Amino acid sequence: MNAAQKVCSLLFCLVVLAALPVRAAEVGDSIPEFTFRAFDGSQASRASVAGRPVVVIFWNTWCPNCMKELPRVNRLHEQYGPKGVAFLAVNTALNDSESRARAYWEKAGHAFQGGFDRYFEIGQAFGVFAVPTVFLVDAGGVVLYKQAKLPEDIEERLGQLTRRD
Repeated sequence: MNAAQKVCSLLFCLVVLAALPVRAAEVGDSIPEFTFRAFDGSQASRASVAGRPVVVIFWNTWCPNCMKELPRVNRLHEQYGPKGVAFLAVNTALNDSESRARAYWEKAGHAFQGGFDRYFEIGQAFGVFAVPTVFLVDAGGVVLYKQAKLPEDIEERLGQLTRRD
């Protein structure tokens, strides 16, 4: 895809997103209900991560910042997954295809659940307006962080969420 096509793709996504009536999940809100089939065939849902801290990243294959964040999320999964933190990656499907997303996922070898939001229902429910969008959610399902990248102090935050008092 050349630069002009990428700009047109981005503009198309922005127009589509601007037309969607959404109430975004913001810091302090509970995450919405969601369900998707992960690329590995497993099911991911709000219920499947209930009672656990969660890192959710919305991404696309054409997004260079997403390609930088996903390996970082995978490394965090390796460190904090065994401590009970759930990690989910949701491809928004905006100007992307499931086959391209699946091929990237399989080639990258990410060990956490990743899937495809075919109709952008999950992204809309979360109020995603750009990719990447990263959510850090506590064990009660409340959004603690929402930004375009992982926070600089993500390891400290995950450490606090996984401490047993």
